[in-house]
Amino acid sequence: YYIGVRLINNIKKGENMNITIKNIKHYESMSEETNCFEATLYVDNKKVGSVANRGTGGCNEWRLDDYSLERTLNDWCITNLPKWKMSDTFVDGENKEMDTDLDMHISNLLVNYLETKDLKKLLSKCVAVMTDECGKGEIYEWKFSGYKGMSKQDVINGVSDVMQKDAKDKWNKLNAVVLNSMPFDEAFKVYYRKEVA
Repeated sequence: YYIGVRLINNIKKGENMNITIKNIKHYESMSEETNCFEATLYVDNKKVGSVANRGTGGCNEWRLDDYSLERTLNDWCITNLPKWKMSDTFVDGENKEMDTDLDMHISNLLVNYLETKDLKKLLSKCVAVMTDECGKGEIYEWKFSGYKGMSKQDVINGVSDVMQKDAKDKWNKLNAVVLNSMPFDEAFKVYYRKEVA
């Protein structure tokens, strides 16, 4: 009950609130129309319940310690998180902005978690290079397994050297970047073609 009162006061004061999910279990084989998952829900590093989705479409399901929190958290998300647009949602001929409610925020957190996990796995297996020609998630790759006897860092350095030395080849003309040589957050934005703030 105390947590709920404190959160309601935070909304009234306009304070920041850190809504996160932890202990994520994702079930790819059961994900149909939505991601099938379960996770623990935290607000300001305090466990407030859990969230899950059965993967067959529809909204997330909540199990909260105090059910009045759902509305409080939802209101905070709508008030404080950026609006978004779907490419095919038009109202009166306009692409309408949508509120980021609690359900959408949790879905975004889950997608971010899954994308981060996938990119870390990719970068552990190969040198990943992107150019202007590459779309979201498309890369040129040099698998570490093909360079027996060399450390991963030596392979990364070798590919980076090739990209930099031959200024007249396609790599330079296409603005090639070695994702493994970038800070992870920057590589994430480049790989998933996210807007850089």
